Amino acid sequence: MTACNDELPDPDLIYLSCSLFPPRQVSDPAQQQDGMAKYTSYKVNTLVTSATPAFPFQNSSVIRRYSDFVWLTNALSIEFAGSIVPPLPEKQAVSRFNAEFVEGRRRQLEKFLIRVSLHPELSGADALRVFLSADDIAFSLAKSSKSTEATGDSGGGVLKWFKETKTVLAKDLVKSESDGQIEEITQYITTLETQMKNVVQHTTSLVKKGKETANGMFEFGLAFTLLGQSEEDQLGTALTQMGHTADTLSVLSLEQAEKEGASFEDPMVDYIRLIASVKTALAKRHDKRVTYSTCLAEVAAKQGALAKVQGAAGKEDKVASAEAALKGSEEGLAGAEKDFKEVNERVLREVARFKVEKAADMRKTVMDYINLQIEYNKRMEQVWQALVPQLENISVGGGGGRGEAGGDDRVRTNSELYGGKEGDANDKDEDLVGV
Repeated sequence: MTACNDELPDPDLIYLSCSLFPPRQVSDPAQQQDGMAKYTSYKVNTLVTSATPAFPFQNSSVIRRYSDFVWLTNALSIEFAGSIVPPLPEKQAVSRFNAEFVEGRRRQLEKFLIRVSLHPELSGADALRVFLSADDIAFSLAKSSKSTEATGDSGGGVLKWFKETKTVLAKDLVKSESDGQIEEITQYITTLETQMKNVVQHTTSLVKKGKETANGMFEFGLAFTLLGQSEEDQLGTALTQMGHTADTLSVLSLEQAEKEGASFEDPMVDYIRLIASVKTALAKRHDKRVTYSTCLAEVAAKQGALAKVQGAAGKEDKVASAEAALKGSEEGLAGAEKDFKEVNERVLREVARFKVEKAADMRKTVMDYINLQIEYNKRMEQVWQALVPQLENISVGGGGGRGEAGGDDRVRTNSELYGGKEGDANDKDEDLVGV
């Protein structure tokens, strides 16, 4: 989603300038060795111009690796279930130490942190503060602690899973006023993902064809250069210049293809990942709904069990046990209900924000693409126009440039030949046909 001024930071700048959130940058990628394994580390710089409740710490620089960013993503999705956590760049098994790949990942990780810092809730997350400021030891302890919390959050293990699966299969899910709205959102996101993938497919094809065109133009120029070398005088010079012009256009075409990939294809691919984050948020809401429904069913079952033993002589111990079990289930229900309502409201807010920011992002991306095409075509036209005078001045015929009558032997147009407009030339043609 959008960053400060709707733009990504200039990679040459050391720090960003953002009025509401502390600027940060991912820099200095370096290859590290951990036993037999290799990985790339990044320096994460944070500049705090003024301390705030959300960011009480001072300027800092910490070393993080890709797996640490993954930990942050998971921690944010747990701490703020139902939020649209910005996506990370995908993992890559091969060529992951290639300089171009490392730089691309660095920029994407930086974009991830910018998005998180601009998020109304995620920007104040405990996990983010730890990620940005903790030293190696404190960060390692925090990761272990968060992992334990995440494991404990699933409480009940196999039994809980079995109960929730039974609830889903029975389609006995609790109803809420927003179910219809959530269904519409789900359909919208599904359709958006399909259409966006279609756009990416064709965009990738165009970028590929642009690179093929650049290569073809280079070969075309080489052929004309060789042809020019086989000729003499003005014709040879002009043909050689034609080859050089095609070579220049080849470079422009390759640059254009790369710019289209960076400014149009990459943002579209990124949005597919962002759509996946929206689907994850919706899945969190579904999970909370299932848990809430399971707790409702469990309370009902415990109430039934208690009713069976109440009033029966000699079953006081069973009554006490059933009452305790019911109380525990009711407490679990209260927590599940609270979690579901909180996540449900968050999902609705997040999707509304997603739609607004998507409109702004799409507008900027498309406008950037249009301006890129306009500028490219202007440059192409200028290159071609520079060649025209040289071709127009080519002399033809014998005698080294002028005929016996001293006339100009340039290649002339119909208008020049007949001394009038193109229409006059057409009239002459008609007269000849009549003869």
